[in-house]
Formats: sequence, structure tokens, C-alpha cells
Amino acid sequence: MKILKLLGKVIAIALAALLLIAAAVVLFLMLSPAVGKHPDKEERAGFEQRSKQYREGRFHNEDEMPVMGGKAYPASSRRMPKKKLPAAEPSLIAAPGEGDLSFTWLGHSAFLLQYGARNILIDPMLGERTSPVSFAGPKRFSELPLTADELPDIDVVFISHDHYDHLDYRTILKIKDRAGVFICPLGVDAILRGWGVEEEKIFALDWWESVETGGLSFTLTPSQHFSGRDPLKRDTTLWGGLYIAGGPQSVYYTGDGGYCKAFKEVGERLGAPDLMIAECGQYDTAWPSMHMFPEETVQAGKDAKASWLIPVHWGSFSICNHAWDDSVTRVTAAAADQGLDIAVPMMGQTVDFDELASVTARWWEDCE
Repeated sequence: MKILKLLGKVIAIALAALLLIAAAVVLFLMLSPAVGKHPDKEERAGFEQRSKQYREGRFHNEDEMPVMGGKAYPASSRRMPKKKLPAAEPSLIAAPGEGDLSFTWLGHSAFLLQYGARNILIDPMLGERTSPVSFAGPKRFSELPLTADELPDIDVVFISHDHYDHLDYRTILKIKDRAGVFICPLGVDAILRGWGVEEEKIFALDWWESVETGGLSFTLTPSQHFSGRDPLKRDTTLWGGLYIAGGPQSVYYTGDGGYCKAFKEVGERLGAPDLMIAECGQYDTAWPSMHMFPEETVQAGKDAKASWLIPVHWGSFSICNHAWDDSVTRVTAAAADQGLDIAVPMMGQTVDFDELASVTARWWEDCE
């Protein structure tokens, strides 16, 4: 009898501890500025009127499919390299000419385009962890070519969706006062405003909507993905890619997402892109519809009829089980097999569009 009473007390204490932990997690998600604010009731009502993707209180993909769809890959023993991947020192152009396009990959999906006289920053995750806290979460395994403080003044910041590896609280705080405008999918503007970005600087778009600024056109393109910084509130904001037109070259950034018909539609509706910056990494058989496998990345480039493809979303964080260099090894092999021009610049390497053909070094092969 005494043993049963003791066991009952232990169970009661354990349950109480679990409830306290759960309450602490919920409070953190509600109150942490790094998690960010959710669209309020009035904004959600506006989504219903504006976007056919929003219904039943959340955003949806064009084709409904589960986020998790199968058994995960076994974990590779090479999920991260043995030592930090190197980064080149960027050679940013102080005063680019009107017809020039140069770009610098900053790791993962962060990309700096110098497009004529304009600086365009894509998904600037320049933190050490893809997490709302500084002590836990996937940690960067590459050198960072530029810190947020070292960035030049930015004309346009584009955020593809609200996941932590694309939208970083600390980075936004450091650049928000040096950025001209922010372009994002519907709902992400609530997070940006909560972090002090002025409302008049934000353009929140639905799929296929465009905004013109600085002589360029920026169109939010569809993707097949999901959103959520709070696991209890998923898909309250939209996701997508970006198509930039109006200059000598067109640029298409896919954002995150699985292989779908959107790539062909983008090429048909907006034109074959001169440069396609495509997701290629963090894929798994556990979520085959939410991230592209490398061979699908190449097919996406062919669907859009891209002249050149640069793979991103790899080389900085390990968010799934494949080897850190699996994506770049497979995507370059698939591009060679399928006849697609591909370039893999080193992180931090500034490249002129006209010199893409000279980016041939397989630098990642020397990193272990």
C-alpha cells in the first residue's frame, strides 16, 4: 500500500512538472519577440477577401498534401562537416552601373543582389542558429561572409516565408532602419511590424501580385510549402518565391517548396528567367512534398526555362538527415545529365552575371 501511495505521489509530481513546462513553453511562444506576432482578427478577415489560398483560418497550397508524408532518411554520419566551411571575402560593388547584375551568396538561402544601382537582400538569415533562442536549435556550420552590420544599405528586402532559417529576428532588428522597403507574403508583415519595421515600408503580397519600386517589378510567385514560427499556429502566414523583372536580366528565386507546377507557370506567365536561385537542400522522404530533391531542383529549372541556376538552401545548417554535401553533389550531376547550366559560387564570392560561366571550381570537394 505504501508503495502504491509513493508511486501515486511520484506520478502526481511528474504530471505537475510536465504541466509547468507546457505552460512555460506556451507563455514563451506568446510573449517572445523572436517568435513574432500573428495576424490579428481584422487582418485574417482581409485575407479571406483577398486571397483564394486563405480559408478556414489558414493558408493552403494549390494542391492539398500533408507536410509529413513518409519514413525519414536514416541519419547520415556526415550531416555536418568536420570543420567550418570557408567563405570568401565579398567584393561588393560600391557604385554599380545601371545595366550590371552581380550577386553574393551569403549562405543557406541568404542572397545579396546588386542590380544596377540597387541592393536587394533575399531571406537574410545571418544569425548563428535557426531558432528563437540563442542556445538551442540548428547551428551554422559555415563561416558567415558578412554580418548584418557589414551589409550595405539595402533598397529592397524580400522575405519568402516566416520559418526561422529565412526570417531572423536579430538580423531584421539590425537592418530595418537601413532598408528602403520590405516585400513579403501576406501575414509576414504582422511579424515585421511587431519588430519595428514601419508599416509604410512593407508591401505584403498574395501570389502573382506585383509591386514596382526603383524601376524594377517584384512579383510574389507560388510555392508548395507551409509556414509557422509557433508550432501551435501553423499556416497563419503565406509563403512564396520572387520574380524580379525590369532590368537587363530577370531573376527568379523559388523560396522553399516541393516540386510542383508553379515553376512551369512562372516561366510561362512571367518569362524564362535569366537567373534562377533555387531551393536545393533539407529534403527528406519524410516530407517529400515540402522540399525538392536535387534532381527535382534541376527539373524545376528546366520547367521555368531558366538560363542559369544557382542552388541554395544548403551549406550552412543541417535541418534534416542527409549529408551536408549530398545536395550539391546530386544537383550538379543532374544538371550535367539534363543539360542545364548551373553555377555553385562559394559563399561570399561576388559574381557578375556575365561571368557565371567561369564559376566552375568544385570548392566543396576540398572541405573535408
